[in-house]
Amino acid sequence: MRRPLAVWMLMSLSLATAAPLPAAPLTLGKPTLPEHRTVSPLLPGVTLTTIRRGQMVSEPSWTVNVSAVSTRQDGEKLLNDLKAAGFEGRLDPMHTQGVIPGELGFMVRVGRFFARAQAEATLADLKAKNFGGGVQNLLEDGGTTEGPWHIQVLSIEPSAQATVRAALASDLVPGRETTSALARRLGAVAAVNGGFFVVNSSMGSEGDLAGISVINGELVSEAVNGRPALLIDRNRLSGRIVQGVTSSLTVTAGTAHREASGLNRKPGLIFNCGNAAASPTSKPAHDYVCGSDSEMIVFTRAFGEASDEGAGYEVSVDPHGTVTAVQGKRGMPVPNGGMTVQATGDSAKWLAEHARVGQKLSVSYRVRDGQGNELPLQAGLDMVNGGPTLLAAGQPVQNYAAEGWSPEALPGSAAAASAASRLNFFNGWVLRRNPRTAVGTMQDGTLLFVTVDGRNPTHSVGASIPEMAALMRDLGAVDAMNLDGGGSTAIYANGMLQGISSDASGERPDGDAIVIFSRP
Repeated sequence: MRRPLAVWMLMSLSLATAAPLPAAPLTLGKPTLPEHRTVSPLLPGVTLTTIRRGQMVSEPSWTVNVSAVSTRQDGEKLLNDLKAAGFEGRLDPMHTQGVIPGELGFMVRVGRFFARAQAEATLADLKAKNFGGGVQNLLEDGGTTEGPWHIQVLSIEPSAQATVRAALASDLVPGRETTSALARRLGAVAAVNGGFFVVNSSMGSEGDLAGISVINGELVSEAVNGRPALLIDRNRLSGRIVQGVTSSLTVTAGTAHREASGLNRKPGLIFNCGNAAASPTSKPAHDYVCGSDSEMIVFTRAFGEASDEGAGYEVSVDPHGTVTAVQGKRGMPVPNGGMTVQATGDSAKWLAEHARVGQKLSVSYRVRDGQGNELPLQAGLDMVNGGPTLLAAGQPVQNYAAEGWSPEALPGSAAAASAASRLNFFNGWVLRRNPRTAVGTMQDGTLLFVTVDGRNPTHSVGASIPEMAALMRDLGAVDAMNLDGGGSTAIYANGMLQGISSDASGERPDGDAIVIFSRP
């Protein structure tokens, strides 16, 4: 039996303060679900709209997910193993939501429980008999549900008395800072979390943006080639979604040229791949750490006062483009207004041969869109990484595999393990409901920053990627892309974090954010 367990109040507002959003109810869940909106003007032309939709349900929704399998045959085999160990399992099909024709795979599960603690106890019993898995909530599977959903929409009209820009956590590429702390530090009226970043040092330089980042015309992190990005023009209060972004860095020493593979990060670890130097794939592969035994990395003061340390070769270049020092290892002070260039493997041999003290050395940076058009790096331009693309010209885009979200195995020797891992990743990341953040643009140029809380079934169940695309279209966006989500999802306004963070420890420190200021 399903019944509402909570009722939300609708605040009456005059038309003068109404947000520029379509009035029609959202298409999340059944059309008859309750939906209530609260509108809070932040600045002239800047509005925060809180949407509560759906209702809690009283049914056993907790389960133990033992494994994801691609075929029914593999699932039946695991069910037999579970039965022999005293557990009654089942196969739940993955809810493909039209993303992939036919069946994608199955989730092998045990039990349905009203309380998470019951599922945790069963998981402990399974692990005691050498089975793996984790606790999941069935409301997050991506199938039909009644919610609830807690949604925040930050809308910024083209005529708003505001400025919008990107900002690095702690003002450094490797820094991490919560969206709320960053907003307070800069005196922002509102802020939303930004793009993907390196979460810990096992993946690279912690806090490094795992994709393109441009701050006021300066490229500070290279692209995951082939992915979308948000372009912000600080000078005109405008933004747009650009697909298929690539970046290139060319090092010139004397008459010799060589491509650098990275900017302001540890060499050898390429989070999200999408790089010519990456192995086992040069294509984007989300949440995967590619490797490389030969890289050339450029460091600017955006990284800090010193570059990354380790084995390799490095040179220091002053603001006039002259090599002033060389050394047979990595880790040097980064000159103010200058840079260092470090390398490993064959790239280190090239650098040692061509970059000598007193010689000129330069780096040229180029950023292009998917059609090959150059995007000039000029003052006032910011870029924030993201993906996958949700909408283009008002239509849903499902270019998941090309942008790094594929259920297919990565190339390499451990093909079977990779296949199971990437299938589970795709189901969990794309098809199941999670906390989400997205950015979109309306036909009139209004910017929409949208968050959906998740992983908290009594508060909000989250959204799948297909649901997020539908939500952005419901809200009036014509172009949209996903930003970092999960525990990173955060909107700051009215002096506080809006919504509830999904991380048990509270709001997650992120790598960057989009910040909104009052314009005199």
